[in-house]
Amino acid sequence: MKKEYNKKTSDFLILKALKLFIENPYEKIYLREFARKTGISLNSAQRFLKIFLKENLIKDSRKANLRFFKANLDSVVFRQIKIAFSLKKIEDTELIEKLKEVSSHLILFGSVAEGLNDSKSDIDLVCIGINSKKIKEIISEFQEKINQEVNCHIFSWGKWKEQTKLNKAFYLDVISKGISLIGDKPIAE
Repeated sequence: MKKEYNKKTSDFLILKALKLFIENPYEKIYLREFARKTGISLNSAQRFLKIFLKENLIKDSRKANLRFFKANLDSVVFRQIKIAFSLKKIEDTELIEKLKEVSSHLILFGSVAEGLNDSKSDIDLVCIGINSKKIKEIISEFQEKINQEVNCHIFSWGKWKEQTKLNKAFYLDVISKGISLIGDKPIAE
């Protein structure tokens, strides 16, 4: 039982430690600062950083006698973990459940969908539905909950189809790189 508890505790601490890099992917941080910000011991911090380096989730660099660590945004695995954290954050707000009632499609796109966002990035969404007023209310509530700017493009199905001709680059970006949160990808033929 003790081994199982220690493994669960260790797994939780590893996620807590990795979350610092997920939320601040462009920030360089040194060992003691990492330990302080995550609230873990210096020994645990060293061990976790060693694991993250081995798994290629972070990079390190040296300046004078200091060693800095930073998220490895070149790592597909790190970006996928980052995307999963962002999706969980969105899911926890119940945005998806509320929008299911008034929209047929909800697509996350932009830096969040690509795992390249930071704390200052906005959340880019495409929502296809008929009640734009209700959609705007739900998005406004969501924005207040997460305290982050949300850029939601609202379309009726007809207006979305027009995007294939009027703004093809935008349409292709949403279709090719977007993540469906409600419905399938809205491919207009």
